[in-house]
Amino acid sequence: MNQRSPRRENGELRLALKKPAEPMAMDIIAIMRGPGPGLYYVATSPPHCGVLKLRLAELPTNLEPPFRATYLKTRHGTALINITRIDLDQFLLDHYEHLIEGEVEAGVLRGVVCNKEITAKVLDKSITGPVLAAVPVTKGRKIPHIIPTLLAYKLQIT
Repeated sequence: MNQRSPRRENGELRLALKKPAEPMAMDIIAIMRGPGPGLYYVATSPPHCGVLKLRLAELPTNLEPPFRATYLKTRHGTALINITRIDLDQFLLDHYEHLIEGEVEAGVLRGVVCNKEITAKVLDKSITGPVLAAVPVTKGRKIPHIIPTLLAYKLQIT
């Protein structure tokens, strides 16, 4: 519904029609569950220089991540449409030029990304060997010195 608000033009008070708020739609990728029910860590852009920028969002679904969806927000609420399951390894390979190329040995990641050498401690002990990886971060744009979670594609060298 259009609402009227007063506006002054040439010294006269006139009523102008306000436009209703447009719905906002954005493509998201839910990477992992958050700390509470209904909370997910979502990415709205691909990885850049080894960093996958995440934010915590409440989504109206109970689907297990990873999945891609269109997040629709209006003044009446939110909705997810076009929900599709995705393979996290394939998502990483689609953006391989922005991933860390390196190796994890004894819990330490040594690699190269964006023509810079990096060294960081990885707390996830299940990842070893050569990897293409992205570091999920919620604050900042730099790779931290200690990485609690690493999204990695393990390379198979034969």
